[in-house]
Amino acid sequence: MKLFFTFKKLVFTFLLFICFHFAHAQHYVFFLHNKFIEENYLNDSHPEYGKAEYFQIVSAFKRRGLTVISEIRPRNTDAHDYAAKVVTQIDSLLKIGARASQITVIGTSKGGYIAQFTSSLLKNPDVNYVFIGSCDEEDVTKIPEINFSGNILSIYEKSDGPHSCQNMKLKSSNVVGRFEEIELNTGLKHGFLFKAMTEWIDPAAKWAKGKYDIHEHRKVISKVKVDGPAAMDALLSAETKKPFNGIVFVSENGNSKFSKTYGRPYLDKPTAFKFDDQFVIGSISKQFTAVLVLREYERGRVKLHAPIKTYLPDLTESWADTVTVHHLLTHMHGIVSLDKPLTFEPGTQYAYSQIGYDLLAKITEKTSGKSFAEQSRRMFKKCKMYNTFHPGIKGYRNLVPGYTENEKGQIEPEGDTFENYVAAGSFISTAHDLVIWNKCLHEGKLLSGSTYKLMTSKQKGAVRNHPIFGVVEYGYGITVDTNDGILQLGQTGFCPGFVSMNFYFPKTKTSIIALENVVWDENNLKKTFTYHSGLLKIIRSSNFVKKGL
Repeated sequence: MKLFFTFKKLVFTFLLFICFHFAHAQHYVFFLHNKFIEENYLNDSHPEYGKAEYFQIVSAFKRRGLTVISEIRPRNTDAHDYAAKVVTQIDSLLKIGARASQITVIGTSKGGYIAQFTSSLLKNPDVNYVFIGSCDEEDVTKIPEINFSGNILSIYEKSDGPHSCQNMKLKSSNVVGRFEEIELNTGLKHGFLFKAMTEWIDPAAKWAKGKYDIHEHRKVISKVKVDGPAAMDALLSAETKKPFNGIVFVSENGNSKFSKTYGRPYLDKPTAFKFDDQFVIGSISKQFTAVLVLREYERGRVKLHAPIKTYLPDLTESWADTVTVHHLLTHMHGIVSLDKPLTFEPGTQYAYSQIGYDLLAKITEKTSGKSFAEQSRRMFKKCKMYNTFHPGIKGYRNLVPGYTENEKGQIEPEGDTFENYVAAGSFISTAHDLVIWNKCLHEGKLLSGSTYKLMTSKQKGAVRNHPIFGVVEYGYGITVDTNDGILQLGQTGFCPGFVSMNFYFPKTKTSIIALENVVWDENNLKKTFTYHSGLLKIIRSSNFVKKGL
């Protein structure tokens, strides 16, 4: 006879247990089994994978000090409806005093999908989840209602096919505090989750206990040669008096290749970074502004070689009749102040500028009839960048503080983070959102092919002696590097308290994002960007960039 307890009975029994044992229990696991157990008797054997070791799996979690809540579901259980019941049970736990961080939902195969629905319905950023062999590349379009939240560990088997949860994570707009993924290589195909294997039970149990640093278990899923991620991790975790403090994310075609946090957002608190933590991204902002200008150009409302007086008639200096939109986009205008003469004839020299991009923002406000903040909000919504903001739109909730090393070598909270013009250097974003931006921009969702080519082509005379990289050539709002036959598009960013980098390699659709909220050696940018330039060097020498040559 198939073993089955009604959900209501399970809830009642469990809550009685909690009332007596709550003070002693530390961590609670809701274990959701696979579909085979739902459709067969426990002593039945799968023709390829053998018996499903349900009780052995539950016992393994219990031996690791976890309080397990589990039942055998009835045949043909609706995943979404069952998830709603799990949400109710979790809410009951929270009401009697359990902390969200003490609760973990672990699901294998169909149980993993139930766990995903639970994550989507509960929307609690602190509850833990482990999805085992339960993601598919097409889920993003086939199951659009799934929207991850919480701290998520994804585990899948290499021989079972591509079951990464990365794409679903990237499209999710709820708060995901932590996200990690492990690829196993047992050779057992889908049968790996039928067995009480330490390969997946150990990391799942550690995740349930809040031990989120599982890199000793994780094999980074990548076509990069083995030393790529290892070299990046070695660079960022090396013993030093001036450590990297932030987030690094490497993505290929939207899928994570390396993602890790280092340090903590608040230097006076022990809490680690979360991947939805927001940073001020400095000059990476300029490409947002350039795209908004070029979208106005495509609508016929802006001419790139028209003098800016056409759009900003209130400018009183005579140079407004000679400086063009193109000059502003390429930093070849010579403007240092609205009430001072130019430092050179427009178009004859290059001088990296902030004020030029502020003028570009004002131009788009005139031509579009909308504030620059509203224009950017609509563009980010189009790209589904739900964690990126103009600072004037107070929608951001996870902005970390910035810090700067003072002359005495001490780290101090930074009070002048937003001194830059927003259009030039003060947008707020996350590592994941910048990957989404790269995909949106470089895969044709914002600009026509001809306009995109204009933006990403080296503009005549737009050459800078960069303080970090030496001779650098610019397009519109973005650097264009073709050294060693590798096309690299992107920008570094600096503002008080924050150091950032976003580079994209179109041939392999690879992004490398590095966001840091501690500025070391403020007066020596080459030292300030030590980690960023080191990461870029590693990524350029790695196989998954070189293979595009």
